[in-house]
Amino acid sequence: MTHYTEFGAEARKIMFQRNIKMIDVAKEIGVSVSYVSDIFKGARSGEKQKPLIAKMLGMESEVFK
Repeated sequence: MTHYTEFGAEARKIMFQRNIKMIDVAKEIGVSVSYVSDIFKGARSGEKQKPLIAKMLGMESEVFK
């Protein structure tokens, strides 16, 4: 089973509800699918990408570390 960070789990939940694929997120923010996956799992910080993902998915304003 994949272990996502809190951010990743919330993003995946929204993506599932809206039928948004990880490839759609990757294309929107200009990175690879594996890069998005690494951000969701916490393997990459995604400092610049997290706000873009949150905006795309309409996530609540959060402070990202």
